[in-house]
Amino acid sequence: MKKIFHISGTTLPGGGPEHIFQLLRKLNQNEWKVIICTSNDGSYWLKFNSLGAKTYNLSLRILSLKTAFKLFFILRKEKPDLIHTHGKGPGLYGRIISSFLNIPTVHTYHGFHYEDLSTITKWLHLLLESFLCLLTDHHIFVSAGEKNRTRILKFLDEENSTVIHNGVDHEYLRNLPITRDTALKLSGVENWEKNKILGTIARLSPEKGILCLLAAFTKAIKETPDLRLIIIGGYPEEHYDYYLKVKSLIDSENLTDYVRILGYRQDTVKILKCFDFYISSSLSEGLPISMLEAFASGIPTIATEIAGNKDILCNSTFGVLAEPGSPESLYNGIIKMVHLTQDERDFFSGNGYNRIKTHFSIDEMVCKTDLLYKKIKKKRNIKNSFLENH
Repeated sequence: MKKIFHISGTTLPGGGPEHIFQLLRKLNQNEWKVIICTSNDGSYWLKFNSLGAKTYNLSLRILSLKTAFKLFFILRKEKPDLIHTHGKGPGLYGRIISSFLNIPTVHTYHGFHYEDLSTITKWLHLLLESFLCLLTDHHIFVSAGEKNRTRILKFLDEENSTVIHNGVDHEYLRNLPITRDTALKLSGVENWEKNKILGTIARLSPEKGILCLLAAFTKAIKETPDLRLIIIGGYPEEHYDYYLKVKSLIDSENLTDYVRILGYRQDTVKILKCFDFYISSSLSEGLPISMLEAFASGIPTIATEIAGNKDILCNSTFGVLAEPGSPESLYNGIIKMVHLTQDERDFFSGNGYNRIKTHFSIDEMVCKTDLLYKKIKKKRNIKNSFLENH
């Protein structure tokens, strides 16, 4: 049995932790022993442990020499066959340390974002990431759009780069035995049973465009007063100020009776069952698992026209695309969805489900990752054998 060592920055609900959880759940446990080093700051910590993974609690989102030494000694003790890093901080620590320990490393980009950085910080970030590419045996991108964004990196090797889409269990989501009334009760909005509900799953941080969404929603309810909005997501500590802006806008526009913020939840797929429409207002994405879940649940979707979202909602037969950062464009998308006929809703619902079934299944994601692990390990063994004999 071979050891795979995942390094991640958080266990708060999000695409990265969900990606690791599904790999852990589906990988052949007779072939791979999974170890995870991450921060015990969210619900996925218990989920990882519930599947029997060995876990190490270590905060990797802030640079610290002490943290680097801790991770070095953990890896030296565990002697994994392969390291799989996720995100910026874990990718920095994991890839540098793995080079000292001669352990092959895979890095997954769950969201390659740099546009919002200052010019100097941006170029330092890109320079560092280019250097880290030299220490990486293979790069995984969760979407083609994500891969295109990284072409700016000088030392990224096309031969050592693969797109492996995030995946979801489409059959489970489609057939989840939860009624709309039950989902409304879980959301604490039983009195919204006659309303049209627009929903999103997104943390309250600037790149998710929640302020833009609220501006569009404020305009939409003037035309459609029975429309309501559910936001499933909390906020990282570093984005508390953004959360306050969201709350302030809700108060100033008198949206308290129209909007519910549910915070981080473990029952998001159940709550999806009360959504009439799904919306992604993000300004940047890797490949949003929440949107995959909405498609698989048969929910007509509005999404900003950005990399990641466009990998899923690639044309108008699957939903409505809106201009990122534009409340007016989101508003137009919302109004278009609200006025769909039942036949049009069924059209979007069926097309969306079939797209997930065909291109974004969880079994395909796990199978491709498993084959990649084995390929990388074999390639490194050949390289080490050659060096030993010469």
